[in-house]
Amino acid sequence: MLTYRVERKGRSLLVRIEPKGSKRVLYLDTLKAASHKTDAEAIAFLTKLHLKTSRSPDTLTFDRIEVAPQYADEALRLMRGTGRMIGEVDAPEEKPLQAQPRLVLKESSGSFANLWIDYQVAVIEFHDFSPLVEGKPRLKKEEEAFEKDLIEAGFLKKIVGDSQYFCPKDKVKEAITLLLDVGWQIIDPLGKPVSKQIAVTEENGRIAIRSSLRALIDHKLQMEGVWEGEVLYLKKNRIAALSDLIEGANWDETLLKCAQGFKQGASLKAASVGPGFRGKLLPYQQKGVDWLAFLYEWGFSALLADEMGLGKTVQVLAFLSLLRTNLPVLIVAPTSLLFNWRLEIEKFLPGRVVELISYAELRLKDFSQTEYEVIILDESNAIKTASTQTARAAFKLKGKFKICISGTPMENRLDEIWSQFHFLMPGLIEKNAERIQHQVRPFILRRKKEEVQIDLPEKIEQIAWIEMNEDQKQLYETAKKGLRLDGMGRMEILEAILRLRQIATDPRLVGSPFQGAKIEQLIQDVEEALGEKRKILIFSQFTSMLQLIREQFPKALYLDGTITGDKRGELVKAFQEDPDCNLFLLSLKAGGVGLNLTAADYVFLVDPWWNEAVEKQAIDRAHRIGQKNTVIAKRYLTLSSVEEKMLKLKSEKMKAADQLLDFEGGNFTENDLISLLS
Repeated sequence: MLTYRVERKGRSLLVRIEPKGSKRVLYLDTLKAASHKTDAEAIAFLTKLHLKTSRSPDTLTFDRIEVAPQYADEALRLMRGTGRMIGEVDAPEEKPLQAQPRLVLKESSGSFANLWIDYQVAVIEFHDFSPLVEGKPRLKKEEEAFEKDLIEAGFLKKIVGDSQYFCPKDKVKEAITLLLDVGWQIIDPLGKPVSKQIAVTEENGRIAIRSSLRALIDHKLQMEGVWEGEVLYLKKNRIAALSDLIEGANWDETLLKCAQGFKQGASLKAASVGPGFRGKLLPYQQKGVDWLAFLYEWGFSALLADEMGLGKTVQVLAFLSLLRTNLPVLIVAPTSLLFNWRLEIEKFLPGRVVELISYAELRLKDFSQTEYEVIILDESNAIKTASTQTARAAFKLKGKFKICISGTPMENRLDEIWSQFHFLMPGLIEKNAERIQHQVRPFILRRKKEEVQIDLPEKIEQIAWIEMNEDQKQLYETAKKGLRLDGMGRMEILEAILRLRQIATDPRLVGSPFQGAKIEQLIQDVEEALGEKRKILIFSQFTSMLQLIREQFPKALYLDGTITGDKRGELVKAFQEDPDCNLFLLSLKAGGVGLNLTAADYVFLVDPWWNEAVEKQAIDRAHRIGQKNTVIAKRYLTLSSVEEKMLKLKSEKMKAADQLLDFEGGNFTENDLISLLS
C-alpha cells in the first residue's frame, strides 16, 4: 500500500510517495509493485507529470515530485480519492482579486447613475479614495477601463446631486442595453437588478407594458401611452407600434398573435372566401382580403386605398362573403356609383342582401339607430372635412367593423386624414402631424400597379404639344396684356387663369368665333383611331368643349354631371359591349371615377387639370383589370400658354411634396398662381 505526503510550495505542490509505514525510496518499478488498484489513476497522473522533469526514467525516484499550479487541483483530487493522502493542504488557495462593474441608477429614467466596483469580497464606489479593498490593492487599471466603457456607452461625467454620471434620455435605452449585453450589473433605484425582459399584457382593454427600468421601454411608446406608477398603458389599437418588442418581451399569448399579424403584414393566415363569392382573386387581392379579415377579427377598422383599377370593390365583396352574422351591412357611395355597386354585387356576390345608400340619403335620413356588422364608405374623401353634414352623419353610424375605400390618395392635409380615421376608429389619432403617419399606417392598405403582380398590358402616355393659330395667339396675348396683376385677389387671379386656359383650349369657350388649333389635331387623331376600329375616351373639364367635339361626332356617347346613375350604367354597357359605340365623351370630374371602361384603346385628355391624380384617374378608367390591349393616353397641351406653365409648376410641387401617404397634387400659393399669368 502507498501513502502520499503533500506540502504546499507557493502555488505548487511537493509530493512524496512511499510504502505505508516505511521511509524507503521508491523507483518506477518498485512503485508499480507496491501500488493497489485504487492507486492507478493517481500514480498514472503523477508519473506523467514527474517524467516531464526527469532525464532518465530508469533512475526516477518518487521522493520529490513537483506539481505545477495548473495541475494542483486535479492531483489533490486523485490523491484524496485513494484515502491515503497526508498533509495540510485542504484549505483552498487564496484567489486573486477580481473586479466587476456595477452601475447603480439613481432614478427610474436611468439618466443619473453612479459606478461601483464589485470585488466579490466587497463592493466599493469607483470614486472612493481608499487604495485598498479588504487589505489588498485595488485594480485601478481595470476600474478605469470600466469607466471608459461607461462613457463610450453614452454616459457623461457630470455631477448632479449625489450622482456622478449622466446620460441623455434619448440615449439611455441604447446605453443600458449595451452595458447589459457585455455583462455589467445594473441596479435600479429600488436596489433590484435590471434586466432587458419586458412584460406585455392586457388589462381592462388596454395594453400594459412593464419593465424593471422605464428607459428600456422605447421612447416612441412612451409618447403613445400613459404611465401609471411603473406601468405604461397603451390603447389596444396601438399594438402595431409594439412590433419591435416581439422577440425580446414576455407576451400575453393572445396579444402576441395580434402583434405578429401586424408585423407580418396582417397575413398570418389566408382567409378562405365564402361559397357565395363568384369570382377569382388575383394574389394581391387575396392579400387584401386577408388583411381585411385580420383587422375584422381583432376589432379594428380599415382604409383600403389601393390605386385605381386594382379591384377594391371585388376585395370588399370577397371579404363580405366571409361574414357569418345576422346584423346588416351598409354601403354608402356617391349617387353616380350606386349603379356600379349593384352590378358588382350581382356579379360577384349574387343573393347577398346589403343596404346601399348615397351620401345624399345619409344626410337626409337618420341611420344611427341601426347596429351594423360592417359599414363601408366608398369614395370616402366625401367625409374628408369633419365639419360637413355628410361627415357628421357618418360619425354617428354604429358598426362593429368599418371600411373606407378611396382610390384617391389623401393630400398633405392633416384634417382630411383625421376625419376619415375619426369615422373608422375614434380616438386613434390626435391632430399631431409628428405622429399621424406612424399611427394610421397599420390600418391603411395602398398598393400601386407597379407593386403588385397583375397581368396588365402596357400603358403609353404621350403629350401632344399644340401651337396656337394666329387668331388664337392674338386673342391670348390681348387677354394677357389686359391683366392688372397689382391688387388682384385670389378669386380674380383664378378667373384670369381660367380665361387663359379656355382660350388655350379653344377660343370659342370665351365667346370668340375662332376655332382653336387643339381641336383640329384632336379631330384628326379621333378619325384615324376610328378608322382602325379602335375605341376612344375623350375627357375635358369644360362641358362646352365636349359639346364642340360632339358637333364633329354626333353619334358619340356623352356623360357629364347631369347624367343619372342608371343612365350612366347604360352608357358604360353600350361602350363596353356595342361594337358600333366607339367614342365616349366624358367630363373630367363626372367620368373620372367609378367607371370601368376597359374596352377603350385610347384616352385623350383635351385640357390639363391642377391635380395630376385626377388626370391619372381618368386614364385608369381604361387601364385597369380586364384590359387586354395596350392603352395609349394622350394629353393635348398648348405651347407658350398657361397650360405649359401649369405642367412645370405641378412637376415642381410633386418633387417638393412632404408626403403623408403619397402626393397627387399640391396646394398652390398665390405667388404660384400669379406666376402662371406672367
